[in-house]
Amino acid sequence: MPKAISCIPHKNRMDAHKVEYLKAIAEAMDYPFQSEDGRDPSPAHQQLEETCKKHTEIPYWQFTNCCTDSLQIAFSLYTKTGDTVIVPAYGWRAVTNAPQFMKLKVEYCDIDDTGNIDIKDMIDKIEVFKPTAILVVHNFGTLVDVSQLTDICAKYNVAIIEDAAPSFTMGEPYKYKLGTYSDAVCFSFDFTKSPGCLGAGGAIATYNIRDYKRIKSICSHTTNELGVGTKSYLDTISAAVLNKDIELIEKMQYRPRKVEVATYYINNLPYKTLSGENYIYHRFIILPERHEKQKVLEALNSQKILAKSVFKPNTNACRRAHDFYHRAVELPCHQFIDIEDLNSRIKKII
Repeated sequence: MPKAISCIPHKNRMDAHKVEYLKAIAEAMDYPFQSEDGRDPSPAHQQLEETCKKHTEIPYWQFTNCCTDSLQIAFSLYTKTGDTVIVPAYGWRAVTNAPQFMKLKVEYCDIDDTGNIDIKDMIDKIEVFKPTAILVVHNFGTLVDVSQLTDICAKYNVAIIEDAAPSFTMGEPYKYKLGTYSDAVCFSFDFTKSPGCLGAGGAIATYNIRDYKRIKSICSHTTNELGVGTKSYLDTISAAVLNKDIELIEKMQYRPRKVEVATYYINNLPYKTLSGENYIYHRFIILPERHEKQKVLEALNSQKILAKSVFKPNTNACRRAHDFYHRAVELPCHQFIDIEDLNSRIKKII
């Protein structure tokens, strides 16, 4: 029986690079100090900040414990208790939990054929609900063109928060550049992401120096004229591992290898997939008809291709998000997949 091909290649990653990660950890262990006590950021954090600036061109970065923390910080910055926000009907549970945790009223926007927000539906919902902020999620490595929302958001003074948890760009030729038409961008560096650390990690980034100063004060337990702070911090070990992971992704050309796997699926599977530009493929999605989905999952799993259903939408009120959930199948799509091996398995089931 062949080895399983999983969606999250943690074991493959450790088998290939454990020694490199351990060396990076060893080099970072002498600097446990945290910048909230007035010290300079660690060398690992300074390197990470410069690397993130280089890849995304966003100038101001604050690293956090996780993307959920980043979302809560962003909502605290641009809203007040009881305000209305609009979020996508489809997305990781933090998309709806973070604003509700901040005691905000949540309305939902449907998705389009990229798996991301339907721009027209978002514009219509903004006209109806007059929210204080909206959340735009870049799912699966496909980016939303946020510039299409700036006129309506300017009309009603609506803050735009981007959630790029699955879509940290590294210079890929996307037409839209993260953060260029929003107030802040939230990132995840969880171990399930690429790049990722070995546990949880996140960041919030902005082009606005005033917002950055407030974000930094929030994350550093600072209480001042701007408000009350708390703490959210990416530890030095995680920063060091993340630096190493970004280095390996570039050195080993891991993103082009993921695109090769995705291209194989596109050319060889008889199912629709999501539209839109994608150079990251955090997830590869196929869309069999609803009545075929279970049979497709069973066939893939019979060859140890550990495909799975996507998570449920955050509401049943949006038709396209509901239909997407009942059709979508997530396939493994990572740099450690051997395409010849994958092909031999796929040929047995199609």
